[in-house]
Amino acid sequence: MSSIEYLIRKVSRYVTFGQPVSSGSVISQRLSDPRIPMLAYYLGLQEQDKENQYYHEVWLKKEGTFALTEAWYKGSMVTRKLYKDNLSFEQLTGIIGEEDANAIIMRFNEIMKKSEKDDWRPYSLRT
Repeated sequence: MSSIEYLIRKVSRYVTFGQPVSSGSVISQRLSDPRIPMLAYYLGLQEQDKENQYYHEVWLKKEGTFALTEAWYKGSMVTRKLYKDNLSFEQLTGIIGEEDANAIIMRFNEIMKKSEKDDWRPYSLRT
């Protein structure tokens, strides 16, 4: 197992996976909104076309792979469509670039540090 696979597996224990909303209000995403059928954790976005407010969003899937969605933001509304699915970290790096992939690794490390710090508090302080 590579170090990135280990990191992904470890981070997966600490994050909450939900279903990304494919369209609706950014402020109050309603349950009636159609959802992309995957359990995923939002990691960030990359601007693709500023004029049309078009972005690619990066998601960590519960299975330990990555997905990219296309997102169009119009004011407080967003519409998403699945763009690429079941990507390995190497494939993701090839698409989003090394700098953004390194930012994801840094975010994983921050999540783990915070979560492990919270896990090691005395039990009496957790309740």
